[in-house]
Amino acid sequence: MARLGNPLVYNMLELADELARARGTPNHRKAAMRRAVSTAYYAVFHALCFVCASALVGWSQSENVDPIYRSVEHGFAKKRLASRDAVSIGVEVVQIGASFTALQDRRHSADYASPGLPVSPSATIETVELARQTVAAVEALDERQRLRLAILLIARQRHS
Repeated sequence: MARLGNPLVYNMLELADELARARGTPNHRKAAMRRAVSTAYYAVFHALCFVCASALVGWSQSENVDPIYRSVEHGFAKKRLASRDAVSIGVEVVQIGASFTALQDRRHSADYASPGLPVSPSATIETVELARQTVAAVEALDERQRLRLAILLIARQRHS
């Protein structure tokens, strides 16, 4: 499996894992676990951004990478990854989409729910592992699938 080459993704996964296993007061642990869930989601999001930029522009054209990297939108990506177009790319992309949706939903809870949100170390570690597996699934896509995924996540379809 080829690593994406985006150190930010791997650093975020490592940080999420550290946060998920944080020690301290109960409130500190709870905050760390909520942050771990959010960071795990963002690792996957940045993996998708990286795929789009590398497949559509390439990192040798650094002046053109940022607009593509930043053009991935959270809600649009979730919708497109659950579409029939995602199915046409392959079952792997469908699974990436399902994981992305689950991670995004967990991130919304972690980031926006009231302080009373129950958190558990095992569920948090499970979320980080899901993010790690999702990044691995993105890495396992072949070059053609990555290109099709990038187009799926960036292109807006016009309706006549």
